[in-house]
Amino acid sequence: MRRFISAIAFLAALVVVLGAAGCGQRFERAPGNAPASADLAADALAALEAKGSAHFVSDLRSSSAGGQIPLQFSVHFEGDASASALDAEGSVSFGGATLSGRVLVGEHDFFIQFMNQWYGEHQGLVEVITEAKKEHEGRVWDELATPDGLRQNFDRLFDGEVKEGPSVDGAATWQFEGHLDPNGVVEFAKRYGTQLTDIDEAMFANVARATTLVLVVGQDDQLPRRLEVSVNLSADDLKGMQNSGVNGFDGAENFKATLELSDFGKKVEIHPPADFKPLDEFFSQLFSGFE
Repeated sequence: MRRFISAIAFLAALVVVLGAAGCGQRFERAPGNAPASADLAADALAALEAKGSAHFVSDLRSSSAGGQIPLQFSVHFEGDASASALDAEGSVSFGGATLSGRVLVGEHDFFIQFMNQWYGEHQGLVEVITEAKKEHEGRVWDELATPDGLRQNFDRLFDGEVKEGPSVDGAATWQFEGHLDPNGVVEFAKRYGTQLTDIDEAMFANVARATTLVLVVGQDDQLPRRLEVSVNLSADDLKGMQNSGVNGFDGAENFKATLELSDFGKKVEIHPPADFKPLDEFFSQLFSGFE
């Protein structure tokens, strides 16, 4: 269940980003000059908020190193998202099984269609964002999910550089590629009261060094075109974390997640199903075979 819920959270993260950038400011740049890494990320978030919506294609792939045969897990979703609505179709695959369906998210609604049956509940984007802003009185949200906060923290958390990126639909881009900064990640965690042992810090450092972030942004419109996050730990590091018994690291896996954005600024609406079953019944049906 942890993996499936994580997959839904990855999809929902797009909508959270679209609704997050209400108070940012973009900086004008001289043509041809590569922006600083923090400015590239912050301005991309602000530009996305200004457009208000985007078509997206998201993929997540991971594999478990446990057992003699690694268990492959993947998620694919494609659809449209705005600050108030998401409409997407996709699939979740694990082992040899693939489940397909549709997801609708509104300001106060969440629905999943699975095997021609709708499931849902009356909690949507407003409730998700409100709950996220409660964490440490909203300080984590302000530091990571707003353009101003991202501008201040990006270079503390990531170490990399901006270069000419690939052409996307005929448009020139900038591309940031880098890794998590081990010291920056540990300092950020400690700032919010996370107690870390020496073993915790060593594991954080291993994960940080194995994590790659790629961000592709239009040079002219500053809109994000592609976001890629991957973790590629060595077999020894994975085994050590999985056998550590340390909460948060004992389920370590390598993965690659990508998010491609296009067709910005279109109106996104959802039409809730007239009849649906409680969302709890969906999870009960889905995971009954694993009990």
